[in-house]
Amino acid sequence: MTSTAEPAPVLGRPAALAPDTELPVMDADPALDGLVRVAAAVIGMRCASVITMDTAIMRVMAVHGFRGASWPREGSIVATVLDGGTGVQTCDDLSLVPGFAGSPWVDGRRGRMRAFGTVPVVVDDVALAAICVFDDQPHAFTDEERSRLADVAVAVASLVRAAQQARQLADLAAASQLARAETARAHQELARSAAFTRSLLEVLPVGVVGGDAEGRVTLFNAAARAWHGLDADPTVAVEDIPSTFGLTDVDGTPLAYDDVPFSRVYSEGRVDGAEMAIALPGRPLRRVSGSGVQVHDDDGTMLGIVVTISDVTEQRALEAALREAALHDPLTGLPNRNLLLDRLDQSLAAAERAQRPMAVLYCDLDGFKPVNDTAGHAAGDEVLVEAARRLAAAVRPGDTVARIGGDEFVVLCPEVGSEQAAQVIADRITAAFDRPLRRSGGAEHAVGISIGVALCGPDDTADSALASSDAAMYRVKAARRPGVIRPRQPV
Repeated sequence: MTSTAEPAPVLGRPAALAPDTELPVMDADPALDGLVRVAAAVIGMRCASVITMDTAIMRVMAVHGFRGASWPREGSIVATVLDGGTGVQTCDDLSLVPGFAGSPWVDGRRGRMRAFGTVPVVVDDVALAAICVFDDQPHAFTDEERSRLADVAVAVASLVRAAQQARQLADLAAASQLARAETARAHQELARSAAFTRSLLEVLPVGVVGGDAEGRVTLFNAAARAWHGLDADPTVAVEDIPSTFGLTDVDGTPLAYDDVPFSRVYSEGRVDGAEMAIALPGRPLRRVSGSGVQVHDDDGTMLGIVVTISDVTEQRALEAALREAALHDPLTGLPNRNLLLDRLDQSLAAAERAQRPMAVLYCDLDGFKPVNDTAGHAAGDEVLVEAARRLAAAVRPGDTVARIGGDEFVVLCPEVGSEQAAQVIADRITAAFDRPLRRSGGAEHAVGISIGVALCGPDDTADSALASSDAAMYRVKAARRPGVIRPRQPV
């Protein structure tokens, strides 16, 4: 378990509750709901909540990402964790802590909590509540994340303090002139609290967007302003929101208003992890993920919406690069064996539906080994890249050229129709290697190619198609001429 070093104002061990301490009812407070979502966003957790800590039964005041429930304070995870240290407390994986592994919130009876972080909300030296963030996956908490959680706790404490003061002001104002003077002082405190909350929103690394009940954009924090290139503008007509703020799909195509996550919150009530992009002239496309909810008052009247936006540009680029590396040959850029097998399965299924055969051409370079032996592997790599280029240029649009290892390549040719059509493609590839392969330094290498052709029908599988074409290639190598193998079953 890890804790911060005394983040103000959450200092020391939570104090015992005063007998007359009472937490104001804040279940429908939009600001508290927004801060809970902010807590989840800045830490990267799926779930977050604010719960009371002043009674034997903990009550959920605000929740994000799961359905909250009341729960005995004694022996609870949050109470146990906070009793174990001061300030922000985190655990990267609760299932690895013997005291928590059997908890119903960890073992699956009520949930499968793994990563967990909490910090007390302290008002006037009294721990009235606690902020909790958690996920069903382990998470290595950083000092920066713990600091952000402490910042959110400060903002929640300000809201609690402000709510307490507002209630006190109402009583005092009806009693005397002194109460009116106190009201003025308290309003100043509320203004300071609101200013602090606004400042917190400004420094958050996620975008925060607010809209009013009529669907107009009324609030951007600093991150949202930077990403959109301008501030929120309630004078913008709702149908012009996508074009004004540069909103597109992830490929850069302009979005219709109804498809923008901001507008979807109005129609659907809640949106989680909706991805779009922000396209601004002269800037690279920024891919973002948005989550939002409607904000209602105590009577259920919708006051507006709040949407948080996270920049996922680098994350999606990394994922795409990993997919590319997993499915393509790093030297030639051609599909590798994994992608080849997937496309071969698809081509065989399409051939069966169309009742037309497909061809698999197994290609092996002749004379490639001496290039490596005499000129070195760097020269061999250049020859392989040039061979891949010639193969790709010789086939039809829609054919797939793959490198499956060493100097072996496979060409998938959907709907060739006949052996003669397949042989035409094989002859064109063979002719592409009549000229020596030239390296960047000017050296030339006489490298030929042997091609085994297999026509595949409904009874073939990906493995049998490759095996048949491989066997045909070896017979061609032995005979030093291209060959065609007839399908084992009539097509």
